[in-house]
Amino acid sequence: MKPLLEAILSNGLLLDAAGVLGLGLIGLSAIRLSRRERSWGGTMMAIGAISLLAARLFILSKPLLASGGVFQALGSRTTYTLMSLPPILLTLGLAGIVWGLWAHEKWLREGRD
Repeated sequence: MKPLLEAILSNGLLLDAAGVLGLGLIGLSAIRLSRRERSWGGTMMAIGAISLLAARLFILSKPLLASGGVFQALGSRTTYTLMSLPPILLTLGLAGIVWGLWAHEKWLREGRD
């Protein structure tokens, strides 16, 4: 196996932690932008980043929940609903960040004209 691929696979927790930290920083900077500039685009970016962060944390905790028997205790319908939640949150989070960037850029252009 190639050394880079082996390092990525063996250090998955480090990369996950860096991803969660990065999403948290994006969320905090978007909240700061929305409060400082009074831009609703910053609010949309913050909502998107928080959505991505929640989905990522759920994906990271899924093995712990599965090994603890939580999914078996909840039943099949609830488990199916919980398993469909991360893709929905990831989609809405990405859409929120993109929409927020577009809206903030449009707001800046209208404010400068």
